[in-house]
Amino acid sequence: MAKRKLNRRQQWRIQKIQDERLARANNKQKKLTDEFNQLDEIHHRGTIVSHFGATLDIEDEQTGLIIRCALRQNIDTIVCGDKIVWQKLNDIHHEAQIQGVVTALEPRKTVLARPDFTGQMKPVAANIDQLLIVTSPVPELNEGLIDRYLVAAELSHIQPVLVLNKVDTLADEQREVLQKRLKIYQDIDYPIIYTSAKSQHGMDTLLKQLEGKVSVFVGQSGVGKSSLINALLPDANIKEGEVSLATSKGTHTTSVSRLYHIKSHQRIKSQQQANFVKHASLIDSPGVREFGLWAINKEDVIHGFIELHRQTQYCHFRDCKHLNEPNCGLLKALKEGRISKQRLDSYQRIVASVEAK
Repeated sequence: MAKRKLNRRQQWRIQKIQDERLARANNKQKKLTDEFNQLDEIHHRGTIVSHFGATLDIEDEQTGLIIRCALRQNIDTIVCGDKIVWQKLNDIHHEAQIQGVVTALEPRKTVLARPDFTGQMKPVAANIDQLLIVTSPVPELNEGLIDRYLVAAELSHIQPVLVLNKVDTLADEQREVLQKRLKIYQDIDYPIIYTSAKSQHGMDTLLKQLEGKVSVFVGQSGVGKSSLINALLPDANIKEGEVSLATSKGTHTTSVSRLYHIKSHQRIKSQQQANFVKHASLIDSPGVREFGLWAINKEDVIHGFIELHRQTQYCHFRDCKHLNEPNCGLLKALKEGRISKQRLDSYQRIVASVEAK
């Protein structure tokens, strides 16, 4: 069924409600920060581990302690993984258990963003080393969505890794079919990990991939992101959702992004011996069923298709659209079997969707 389009008045009412909610949140935040005038002169550094509207939790860089802080109003949007500067309050705000105030945001190494309800790009996680794109047999494997995540990762300079979860539910023939579908990504050197949070299959390989990195799990709701994190961090107790039998789509279980750590003393439950790992961090972000790339130019999309981009140097025309132009490097590579028609078609669909915005 096609999505019902909103008329101008409905759009105005939605925007009005959102503006009122934002104003209330800003007023609450201003009330909090206005009360926090007595700050310690010492500046501390930390990392955002969770965000709760006007307040947030930070991990202090020196002590590793979690500190509840308020946020200065003049600071830009803050998300999990952000490196910040904070100051202690001389008097703890007992009602909200506020112990400090975030006073500055440090430059981000990388940032992952997605469109909000207005179509504007909104950061969801920062300073990420790798993007783990989690898929599963149910909801149905969606190569188009995978390609969008890959474009987002490549343009954000974040290493993408594909994870096929719930492999315990597959018969041998089904697994072979999915492996064949994913081989297209293996052939262009993207890591692929096969896992089952339920049976612990592949968890050692996943754990090794996480070592020494800050990672974020993304993918459709219901693919098992929270289940994987629970397997990696048994004490986290992330709420896990089920897949709707009617829609074959997952239910959203994560409403607040949070950063978790796998420390050296922790190990996968199935292991018989301790498997000591370097420090690793995970960011659990709300699931998304559709990933928009609305904030990029159509010319940038090709950079997200790494194997296609390599062939553009052989195009005769600098503004080649790779459709039917003479001496097109991509069309020649396709004819010679050096690139996939599926990936070329996916590239064209994403370009068309960007042009339509």
